[in-house]
Amino acid sequence: MKTFVHFGGPPNILIDGRPHLGTDKLVPLLRNFRHHLRELGVAIRFNTRVDDLIVEGGQVKGVVVSDSNLQPGSVDQKLSFDAVVLAVGHSARDTYSMLLRHNVDITPKNFSVGLRIEHPQELINNIQYSELAAEVHKGRGRIPVADYKIVKSIGEGDVKNDIEQVDQNRSCYSFCMCPGGQVVLTSTNPSELCVNGMSFSRRASKWANSALVVTVSSHDFEPFQSHGSLAGVEFQREYERRAAMMGGGNFVVPAQCVTDFISNKLSVTTLPPSSYRLGVRPSKLHELFPPYITEALQQSITMIDKEMPGFISSEALLHGVETRTSSPLQISRHRETYESTSLQGLYPIGEGAGYAGGIVSAAVDGMYCGFALAKQLSLFAGDIEAIFGKAQKQTGSVKY
Repeated sequence: MKTFVHFGGPPNILIDGRPHLGTDKLVPLLRNFRHHLRELGVAIRFNTRVDDLIVEGGQVKGVVVSDSNLQPGSVDQKLSFDAVVLAVGHSARDTYSMLLRHNVDITPKNFSVGLRIEHPQELINNIQYSELAAEVHKGRGRIPVADYKIVKSIGEGDVKNDIEQVDQNRSCYSFCMCPGGQVVLTSTNPSELCVNGMSFSRRASKWANSALVVTVSSHDFEPFQSHGSLAGVEFQREYERRAAMMGGGNFVVPAQCVTDFISNKLSVTTLPPSSYRLGVRPSKLHELFPPYITEALQQSITMIDKEMPGFISSEALLHGVETRTSSPLQISRHRETYESTSLQGLYPIGEGAGYAGGIVSAAVDGMYCGFALAKQLSLFAGDIEAIFGKAQKQTGSVKY
């Protein structure tokens, strides 16, 4: 937090209970980061795509890069390095395929999929604050705009026979809740549709949105086993393609009123307003996912409404789909050195490698790897754990 403030972040994040920078504030912050790194001698290459690794005798010697703008006459470049830290995002599907060509050990891992729900922010304020909601004033009042954080295990609570009981081991939870925010597009291929949410620093929009997602595992990927280690990726693609077809193309998002989704019907064809700017289309989202996901979402929403009366509302709108909550795979590495178990000199880290579940944990994973690599290259002789503490390995991620 102090580092954020040092590079231009608002000082209030040092004392706020739930600190928030805002998407708009990140742009100058990242620019300041970049200038600082360049002063330290770091070279940052924009519009450059890593197409391949240079591997000799089981050792990574560098990368092959190309101009991502595909300018006429551009040729591939070979760049030699002592080591390659692979800090890709969780949607680097072309990189995953490239790693498999080098026989890098990759295994599918659990992640979560679902829909993004949006309410009027005023409604969430009233549910959470009751009579104090009048003090919010779009985030400018004495009380901040209301948010929520929800985790439900399917089968808990007192919902009885309203909806068929589903897998007891599944969890449904809110993810990336954005008070005073908007629903945004995250996919770049019009045939594969995926959404997310964001809030600007003032959180002043009329809407509150959050993903409601259900855990899925390798058992759920069985129809895609022919894709091997990328079965989870194909699972994502399948439902992103279905969403794109439901939306009708041009990144129009399929949407459905929560009341209809719960009732497995599409009666409301004139949808309430949405913050999503590329358009929404009334759709049967209850038919998009397999029944075990749909039923888990329906049951969880019903349970949430018992704790937050008004959550099920004709003004609440579901958007499809949210499929990229975290990486669908994990790239194997040694626990102590962070080096790939398959190739020497390759260091897979962060969310795309399957070792983090968000921005902060990905950053911390990078810090640990940085010191581990410096030690490997005889640039650091100290004890990493003396600086940061010991990383605790858990299934699917690393807990710091």
